[in-house]
Amino acid sequence: MINQYGQFIPDYPGQQYYQDPAYMRYIGQHPQGQQPQRQQTRTVEVVPAESEKAAEEFPVAAGCTQMIIGNDDSFIAVKAVSMTGQVRFDIYDKRPPAQPEPQFNPAEYVRRDEIAALVAEAMKPKRKAKEEAGDESV
Repeated sequence: MINQYGQFIPDYPGQQYYQDPAYMRYIGQHPQGQQPQRQQTRTVEVVPAESEKAAEEFPVAAGCTQMIIGNDDSFIAVKAVSMTGQVRFDIYDKRPPAQPEPQFNPAEYVRRDEIAALVAEAMKPKRKAKEEAGDESV
């Protein structure tokens, strides 16, 4: 016998579904097709951290992956712990690359032995002005 929901109900104790001709006709008229497969989705919770060291010390359970982002958006870290306890810590730096330090060029700097000559040359206009001022007042 078949109920209103298409379920088999035995007519007597021990009856199998394939022994009921009404149920077998029902199955033939209403084929049980493949159910559509669900797409698997994965959600990841992102947690904030003060620094890269704090991100590295963040606890993650075995078999889990955690995404960690810096409070100042300077880095993104992914910490994964395998079932055996092996930790993989990847960090992605979001800061712009640092400017290279300028090369030291000694020709751009004054040497000690050049200081006296530079000072004397800088003082020439003042001495000349003093001499001229002294000549007029005398």
